[in-house]
Amino acid sequence: MQRRVLRLLALVLASLGLALADANDSKTFTVTVAATESVTIDTGTASPSVDYSDTGYCSAADRFCAWYPTVIYSTNYTTNRKLVASATTTSSILSVVLEKQAAYPNPFTPSWGSGSSPGSWSTAFSGSTLTLTPTDQDIVVGIQNGTYAIAPKLKLVFSSAPPAGTYSATVTFTIMAQ
Repeated sequence: MQRRVLRLLALVLASLGLALADANDSKTFTVTVAATESVTIDTGTASPSVDYSDTGYCSAADRFCAWYPTVIYSTNYTTNRKLVASATTTSSILSVVLEKQAAYPNPFTPSWGSGSSPGSWSTAFSGSTLTLTPTDQDIVVGIQNGTYAIAPKLKLVFSSAPPAGTYSATVTFTIMAQ
């Protein structure tokens, strides 16, 4: 009888061991790193609306008005990104020109910025000026993870003496995949 009980107990333990050997559990853990990118056109204290007779911003003799914005762009991508720009105007005699400044000849990492790959001027902006169109044009290429800036002069240029009225231009900078 004791042998039978031992055999039965051994049989129960063996089947329980097999059952435990087949038991398992798994979980998949996921971490999502959200893509965060931003572009800001910082004009400081300068108003984006001026009077054409304002000699601080405009030159009626040369038919343009100019601002000195800092374009701040940021990405957490480690692959190449690019900064593009476009402009639309309310009149065919008005155009938008970006002009490189000697004090800021290249894209840079500001003192409060981060990263070491601010990119470089695109071939479209290889000269000292670029006239923007309604279609996106490459401005800076090869941007990688960080917060950077460019500081071009932004000029609204009249092709002829403008008649009285109000003229405006919308300038858009976008960071995107290269």
